[in-house]
Amino acid sequence: MNLEVRHLELVQSVVEEGGLTRAGKRLGLSQSALSHQLRALEEQLGVSLFHRAGRRLRLAPAGERILRTAGLVIPEMERTEMELRQNSTQMSGVIRLSAECYTCYQWFPGIACRFMRKYPAVVLRIVTEVTEGPVQALLKNELDLAVVSQPARDRRLKFTDLLNDELVAVTAAGHSLADREYLRPKDFSCETLFAYPSLSRSPVFLRMLRTTGIRPKAVNEIPLTEAILELVKAGFGIAILAQWALQPHLGNGEYRSFPITARGLRRKWFAVVRNNAPAYLTAFLQVLRNESVNAIHRPG
Repeated sequence: MNLEVRHLELVQSVVEEGGLTRAGKRLGLSQSALSHQLRALEEQLGVSLFHRAGRRLRLAPAGERILRTAGLVIPEMERTEMELRQNSTQMSGVIRLSAECYTCYQWFPGIACRFMRKYPAVVLRIVTEVTEGPVQALLKNELDLAVVSQPARDRRLKFTDLLNDELVAVTAAGHSLADREYLRPKDFSCETLFAYPSLSRSPVFLRMLRTTGIRPKAVNEIPLTEAILELVKAGFGIAILAQWALQPHLGNGEYRSFPITARGLRRKWFAVVRNNAPAYLTAFLQVLRNESVNAIHRPG
């Protein structure tokens, strides 16, 4: 299902605040990030939610339908959250969480802090040791929640949609590919590629390679964004990184970033828990789902 609570909040905020800028402040997002989310939602649904006249937005029929749904769903969600908050001091337990990519650990802590303010008796532990295989650790009861980019078919597990992000190619500013509008699969064939370890398991990346039959000259898997960028800057190769993780490093002019193919290369993230999760884990899963998109786009 493409329509989520955050989408209802997005449309409601734009209408109630009278525009993207004020709605962005209300949701803790930049105007550009909010505009991107709105267009992405319209593309997913295949309809226009607003009629655009310059900078003015006017609700389209589809937008009016979502606004009505928001008026019903959001108040009920708020009542549920209030009830959970009232019982939060009674909830206690330990949540062990991990992800298949180290970049996720950049936005976990902020979400964890917000959750722990509501549920002070719940302990959160980030388990980096199982980053290479979080789903297997979950099935062995070594973990309580994992963030992954590919759902598995297992009746013992429950998967929840979190967010979509884009993978982009990165070169040094003086690289021979630096003037491209986007990179094609064949552009990787003569290049050493630096990427996160999870990339070799990313279904969108593997599908692109299988379709074209192209292979990079070499692939070096490195878990840290900063280390990858230093190697790219030194001329050892090019990289594939998450656009949101790269963004803070683009201001100094040392790097160039490009979409991968004209359509871009996007992946989807899921949170996965075992069935029959306890109430405190279900509460954290709800916070993670509501906050994850904001976390990767939040300035600073």
